[in-house]
Amino acid sequence: MTRQLKLAIVLLVTVASMGVNAQKKTTPKSTKPSTENKTAKPTKQETMDWIGGKMKENLAGTLGDFRHFVSYSNGIFVYKKEAKMNEWYFTTIDLNTVKGMNNEYSKDFYVTGKKLVNTVLEGKEYGTEKDFLSISGPNYDDYSAPFSFTADQALVERLKKAFATLIEYNSTQKGADEKF
Repeated sequence: MTRQLKLAIVLLVTVASMGVNAQKKTTPKSTKPSTENKTAKPTKQETMDWIGGKMKENLAGTLGDFRHFVSYSNGIFVYKKEAKMNEWYFTTIDLNTVKGMNNEYSKDFYVTGKKLVNTVLEGKEYGTEKDFLSISGPNYDDYSAPFSFTADQALVERLKKAFATLIEYNSTQKGADEKF
């Protein structure tokens, strides 16, 4: 009987160790497809919407010189600023026209685009059009600077990446028959 007992114990230990090994080898399978790319490039619309949201959050102004958000839609950002009592300047920034920005070595962060900024006095037909907009930095060239991004350098770096992505989308693409 001791021989049968020893055999039963060995058999029991073997079966138990097989069960433990089987539990170690099985890992739960993920139900998500592995083709999902977590670093996918945002679309042009997503990029403009993110920039527009940050612009709205960071409109600058001093006491008596406040800028007020008016609207944002499809890359067109509008704010107003009081010219004099009950008279407003409306400024439109068209993110669809952004085609350039300062070089990477400049302390002054600005973006460029044809007719990027348009400011019109309320009730007037025409206003002032500018091709430059200061985003952050010392603003050496005295461009329009309606936002207060400079204090948050982490946000400024993210904005640089977002504007670089937007510039890629807005750039004129080379035609199939063009060499340059």
